[in-house]
Amino acid sequence: MNAFRKATSVVQLREAWRSKSKKLRASCFGVDRISASTFEEKLERNIRALHRDLIDVEQPYKSSGLLAIAKRKPNSTKYRIICVPTLSDRLVQFSILQELKPKLQAMGIDNSVSYGIAEGRDKSVIGARVFACSARSKHPWVYKTDIQQFFDNLERDRLREALSRVVKQPTLLPLIEKFIDTEITDGFDKRWRQIAVENGIVWGKGVRQGMPLSPLLAGAYLRDFDRQLAKSGVPVARYVDDIVAFFDTEAEAKGFHARISDALAAIGLNIGEPNVSGSKTTITAPSQPAEFLGMEIAYKPGGGYRLQVSKTCIADAAQKLRDAGQIDYLLEKRISLTSMGRYFESVIQGYLNAYDAANNRDDLRIAITTAADTAQANVLKDLFGKKKLQSLNDKQLRFVGINGRQLLS
Repeated sequence: MNAFRKATSVVQLREAWRSKSKKLRASCFGVDRISASTFEEKLERNIRALHRDLIDVEQPYKSSGLLAIAKRKPNSTKYRIICVPTLSDRLVQFSILQELKPKLQAMGIDNSVSYGIAEGRDKSVIGARVFACSARSKHPWVYKTDIQQFFDNLERDRLREALSRVVKQPTLLPLIEKFIDTEITDGFDKRWRQIAVENGIVWGKGVRQGMPLSPLLAGAYLRDFDRQLAKSGVPVARYVDDIVAFFDTEAEAKGFHARISDALAAIGLNIGEPNVSGSKTTITAPSQPAEFLGMEIAYKPGGGYRLQVSKTCIADAAQKLRDAGQIDYLLEKRISLTSMGRYFESVIQGYLNAYDAANNRDDLRIAITTAADTAQANVLKDLFGKKKLQSLNDKQLRFVGINGRQLLS
């Protein structure tokens, strides 16, 4: 059985659902408005229908298009555009990934500098942060850059050429290439098309961010660039479009910037100049904290470095939880009064898991737990009135989920 037949088989599509069902249930529907719960109601029938569509020679399978979700970036007028495939398209992409992931090292995509593609803690965002902290303890100057509008600027023909070199299962290539050409066809915001254009999306150019295949496509496009990084001998990590490297002097960091700037320009990509206003490229001195993947690598009293959540990040997380204490917001997420406590607990745990390696994780825990308590108290005040809640005794307050009378002030 060739790779295409295996990836599109009922057995593998069923396994893709089994392994990713939790993620699919928690995610948004696509342009067809079919949710995971709706798909699951007739799971076997839907999987078999999808299989038939995939192997139909007379009417080849086509992607259904993408649903745009525009999220405003913090302290900016710009938006981050997340593009959501239909559930069927996601299931197909997960099945393709199941076929390719065991071969990522042989393909050169899972390599000594890349993170965020291969599975396992060591190659996850946590692994990248731990590597960065360890590397800075030996080489304290930090170079950090973010490839400018990476996915939007990928050259599709160059990507197809890269995939033909990297993917050793040629029968899969036509199916993968269908998703390269997938475009946004709808959005939540009425102005979705205008927002997309204003934020750098050009129809026919780039690859849309948010598809399960997106990190694999990024890895294939940057494989040869990764090889150059590895050969340089510099302690360096790349997490999709984020690059961090470590040096003994500022001059070494500047030289590295010049080299990778040229290498990226050769494949149609750009990075900003170091420490220039508006640029995401920085060179950080040994005494200053350096940001990487949402955390800081900060100097530790007595020597060495540690990972910590920045004060700004803690404040932002707490504010998001406080903002969630609104009935309309919770209803939009299908959260009821009886499930509200579990929802906030899961959000808190999600933050704590994401910042598992942080030295100041307790500071984060205290801040977001307090914010969640405040949010839930605000919902109950809206429902029952402040005076009614203030008339309850401490035991009754705990019973309704208010952890402290000060939350009623």
